[in-house]
Formats: sequence, C-alpha cells, structure tokens
Amino acid sequence: MTTVTIRRGDVMAARNHREHLAQTHSGIISPDESAKRALTERAGHEEWKQRLDEDWQSHLETLQKYVCELLIKNQKLRTALSSAYEPRRDYRDAVKL
Repeated sequence: MTTVTIRRGDVMAARNHREHLAQTHSGIISPDESAKRALTERAGHEEWKQRLDEDWQSHLETLQKYVCELLIKNQKLRTALSSAYEPRRDYRDAVKL
C-alpha cells in the first residue's frame, strides 16, 4: 500500500505556478513583477527542497531505528536459540564419557 502525503504548501505552490503561467501567456505581467515572482518562486522552491531534505532525513532516521531494533531482536533470538541447544550438547558430551 502506498501512502501519499499532500501538504497545503505543495498545493499552493502548484496553484501559484499555474496562475503564473496563465498570466504570462495572456501578457498581463510586467517585467518587474515577473522578476519579483521569479524570486518568490525560487524562495518557495528552496523551502520545498529543504522540506523534502528534512523528510528524507526523517525517513533515514526511522529506517536506521528499525534496523537497530531488528539487529537487537535477532541477537536475542540467536542467544535464546543457542541456549536452548546448550543442554543437549552437555548431555551428548556426558553420554560419550
């Protein structure tokens, strides 16, 4: 199952981009306003990129936590398994004597 997370900022950025394209094609935006919007959009893109990096970092930390938990559980199971077979080894050694 795939989970998709949509943030309000992402939706707003997509809407602003569509509006900007529509206004650019109709010739309404002045060069000064176009430059201002470009700076605003660049800042929005940087913010989006930073959020994306933070999300990946969070996923990485979560995965590292899960791997550590699995390694600990594996070690506990291995220890329990080896201790379960220890008495049998002792018994076989005693029988050979």
